[in-house]
Amino acid sequence: MAFEVELWIIMVFSIVTAVLVSMFALSKKKRYPWSMFALFILLIGFFAGVTLLAPDLFGLSPDGRIIPIDALSGPLLAWILGLVLLAKANHDVRLEKQNEKTLALNEISRAYLTSTSIADAAKSALDRLVRVFEAESGVFFLMDTTSRNVSLIAASGETPKALLAQIQKYTAEFDNFCLALASWLSGDRLPVRRLMQESMDLLKKEGYSTALGAPVISGQTVLGMVLICSRKKLPVTEEDREHLKLVAFQLGLWMSQMMNIEKMKRLAETQKALLDVSLLFQLELDVEKISHSIISKLIELIPARDVMVYLYDDRKKTLRAADAIGKDAEAIMAEGTFPLSEAGLAGHILMSGKPEIIPDTLADGRGKQIEGTARESTAMLALPLISKGKPLGIIEIHRDLPATFTEEELKIGALFAQQASIALENAQLLQMMENEKDRSKLYLDLLSHDIANLNTPLYSYFDLLLNSDLPDETKDLLRKAHAQVEAMSALVSRVRKLSKGDLEDMEEVKTVMVRDVIKDAIRSLKGAFPNKEIEVNLEIPENEPFPARAGEMLDEIFLNILHNSVKFSKGKKVRIDVTIERMEIKGRWFCAVRIADYGCGVPDEMKEEIFSGRKAVAASFARGFGIGLNMCRKLVEKYGGSIWVEDRVRGDHTKGACFVVTLPTMPPKQKT
Repeated sequence: MAFEVELWIIMVFSIVTAVLVSMFALSKKKRYPWSMFALFILLIGFFAGVTLLAPDLFGLSPDGRIIPIDALSGPLLAWILGLVLLAKANHDVRLEKQNEKTLALNEISRAYLTSTSIADAAKSALDRLVRVFEAESGVFFLMDTTSRNVSLIAASGETPKALLAQIQKYTAEFDNFCLALASWLSGDRLPVRRLMQESMDLLKKEGYSTALGAPVISGQTVLGMVLICSRKKLPVTEEDREHLKLVAFQLGLWMSQMMNIEKMKRLAETQKALLDVSLLFQLELDVEKISHSIISKLIELIPARDVMVYLYDDRKKTLRAADAIGKDAEAIMAEGTFPLSEAGLAGHILMSGKPEIIPDTLADGRGKQIEGTARESTAMLALPLISKGKPLGIIEIHRDLPATFTEEELKIGALFAQQASIALENAQLLQMMENEKDRSKLYLDLLSHDIANLNTPLYSYFDLLLNSDLPDETKDLLRKAHAQVEAMSALVSRVRKLSKGDLEDMEEVKTVMVRDVIKDAIRSLKGAFPNKEIEVNLEIPENEPFPARAGEMLDEIFLNILHNSVKFSKGKKVRIDVTIERMEIKGRWFCAVRIADYGCGVPDEMKEEIFSGRKAVAASFARGFGIGLNMCRKLVEKYGGSIWVEDRVRGDHTKGACFVVTLPTMPPKQKT
C-alpha cells in the first residue's frame, strides 16, 4: 500500500511539473526557455538514479519488470511535450524579436521621411532602439566641423552624466575624435572600440552594465555616433550589433540628404541675399551708408562675433575703419585712420587681393593687436574689396575659437565682396565727381567774374575809339571786335547757367526762326577767323523762315558745328555748305539743318562716340569752340529733336563730314 502511494505521488508531481512548464512555455513569458530543458534533464536523472540505487522503493513484479515503467509513461510523455513546446516558444521568441527589429527599422525609416529636423528624426530613432533593446537610455551626438564641436543632438530616456563629460572631452580633443571615427571607414575598428571602452568605464561608475554604439556615416564622412546604454546586463549578439549599424547607416543617409537640402536652401537664400544686396547697392551711392549695409547684410549670411569694414586711401596709403558690428566694435572704430604698413593681417591680405581664412589670428605672425581689445585668438575670414585691380578696402569677419570658417562661407563672402566693391567704386566715383563739380563751379564763378571785370573797361575803350577820328575801316574792325567780346560774355553767362542746374531749368523752349539763327551764327563764324577765307553756301528756300521749337542756346549749337568745320578743314580756304529743309520722320515734321564741310571727316566707328563726352574722343574729334558736341546733343534732345553726323560723300568719310540737326516744326502749308 505504501508503495502505491509513493508511486502515485511521484506520478502526480511529474505530471503537474510538465503541465506547469508547458503552460509557462505557451505563455512566452520566459526570456530564456532553454533553461527549462535543464530542469527536465534533472528530473529524468533524479528518477533514473532512484530506480538504480533503490529498486526496492518501487518494487518488482513477479516477472522481474520494474513496476513504474508503465506507470511513468504518462509523465514521460508530458515531459516530451513540454520540451517540444519550449523549443517552439524559444523559436517564436527569436522570430518575434527579429520582427520587432525589422518593424523598428521600418518605423525609423518612416520617421526619417516625415521629419524635417535632424534632432526630431534622431530622437524618434533612439526611442525605438531603446525599446527594441530593452535599454534605459540612448544618445546621439553630432560632430560639427565648422565650429569644431561635438554636441548632443538627441536623447531617449535618462542621459548619463558620464556621456556628457565624454562629449566635452571629445570637443576638447576634436581632431583625435574625428580620426578615431574616421578609422572605422578604413576597416580599423580598434580606435572606436577604445572610445567605447572609455565610455563604458565611466558608465560603470553610474551603475550601467551594457553599452552598444555605432558611428553615423554618410559616404566617406563620419557625422557622429549613436550609443545605447542599459543598467542590466544585455545579451548583445553580433546580430544586434549589425542591427544597430544598419540603423546608424540609415540615419547617416537621411542626415546626408537633409544636409544637402539645407545646403540647397542656404544656396538659394544666399543667391537671394546677394541679389537683394546688389539692388540695395545700386540704389545707394553714399560710401558710409554702403559700408554699414555691407556689415549688416554680411552678418546675416555669415554669422560671426565681429564684422568690420576698412576703406583704403591709395593716395595716402592708409586704412580707415568705416564701420563695425560686434563685441569689439567700439574699439575698432576708435582706431580711426592708420598707415597701411601698420595694418597687420588686413594690410597683407588687402595687398594680395585674395580672400583668406585665418584659423588662428594670434598664431599668424602677420597679425597686429588692436589697442583696447582683449588679446585673444579668433578665426578670421578676410575679404579684400578689389575693383578692376584697384584695392578699395577689406572686410574682416571674426569668430571665437574653436569655431572656424568653411570653404563655402569663403565663396559666399567672395561673391559678396565683389558686389560691395562695385558699389563702393561707384559711390567713390560719384563722390569724386561731386567734388570735381564743386571745384569746377568755383573755377567757373571765378572765371566768369574775372571776365566780366575785364570786359567792362574793354567796352569803355571800344566806345572811346569808335567815337574818335579813326578811319572807317579801323572802326569796322573795332565793331567786329566789340561784337566778339559781347558774344564771349554771353557765352560765359550761358555756360554758367548750364553748370548750375539741369537742362530742364536752364532755358525756356519756344518758337525760333532757324533761318535767322543760322545766319547770325555764320556772321559770328567769319568774324572769329579773320585769317581764313571762309565760304559758306547757304541754301534756303525764299520767303521761308523755318520756325522750330528751340531755345536761346540754339546759336551755340550751330556755332560749335561751324567752328569744328573750320578747324578740321585744311588750308586757308574753307568751304561749308548749309541747307535747311523740312522732313517727316514717323509722322512728325522737323526742320533739318545740314552743315557739310570738306575736312578730314569722321570715321564710322567714331560717328557716335564724338557725342559721348569722353575725354579721349573729345581730344581727337570734338575739341571745338563753346559748349561741345556732348552738350549740343543734350540741348537738341531737350528741344525734342536729334543730332548726328554722316559722310558728306556717302561711303567715304575722308571727303568731309555732314552734321544734321533736326528740330520740331509745323507741317508745310498746303499749296492752293
